[in-house]
Amino acid sequence: MLTQVEIPYSSGSWHGRIAADWQAEFQDFEHWQLEHSGDTVVSYRSRKVCRVQTPRGTLYVKTIWGLTDAGMTGRDPLSFLKWVFRPSRALAAWRISQRLLAAGFHCARPVLAIRRRSLAGYPTDVFISEEVSAPVLSEVLPNLSAEQQLDLARLLGRELQKFHAAGFVHGDCILRNLCLNPDNELVYLDNDRSKVHGVTTRPIRNLAQIGYSARRCGAGSDFPVILFEEYAWQAGWGKARSQNSIRRLCEGIEKRLQNRLKKPAEY
Repeated sequence: MLTQVEIPYSSGSWHGRIAADWQAEFQDFEHWQLEHSGDTVVSYRSRKVCRVQTPRGTLYVKTIWGLTDAGMTGRDPLSFLKWVFRPSRALAAWRISQRLLAAGFHCARPVLAIRRRSLAGYPTDVFISEEVSAPVLSEVLPNLSAEQQLDLARLLGRELQKFHAAGFVHGDCILRNLCLNPDNELVYLDNDRSKVHGVTTRPIRNLAQIGYSARRCGAGSDFPVILFEEYAWQAGWGKARSQNSIRRLCEGIEKRLQNRLKKPAEY
């Protein structure tokens, strides 16, 4: 996939970047937003995602009002300051999406990334991307046979290792943020927290996320094991490292599942 040709964008108090071939549709963002409310897909106090039909295709509009819901409910007081001083998360999503596309990976193509601030300086971010026409893996997995599920586990292991080897870590690596294109390659969705990996963003976290997500979607305990084994083989891990890492990952997943049974949490 090719990167989008991007240009600076400004409309009223909104500023950011836009795909050059979409600029005619977004000459006035506030007016466009009024005419394209769309269908709500996700709605929390800190963010909202809407699916919007346009003559040029379907778009996903993600509006971010705060860093975390915990911060907006007072459980994380410093979240307010973090969000005020943090660089635009919409622009971060734009940049990482462009880097993924340039590196040959697949993700939702970015359309618009903008931010505005209130008079008090509090920011609101909006990130808009094109729809990926494929079902997410959280919907696919329950309809697969046991053998097909294990084939999917191996594919995920191979694809994630390739992703990490290229220097990337997904911000929320769960099955509802992944789908497959016609060539059976992963498409990475919801990338506003994806990054180039470093000291604070370790690839191993993605393995824990995807393994837990698969178990939550009904996969058996062998699913993450097969996924991790394929990943370890592709990465060239030695026997001792593979065994120790897979054991720790699986123990962590089972512990999370048990804790969830005791105290249900948001998926």
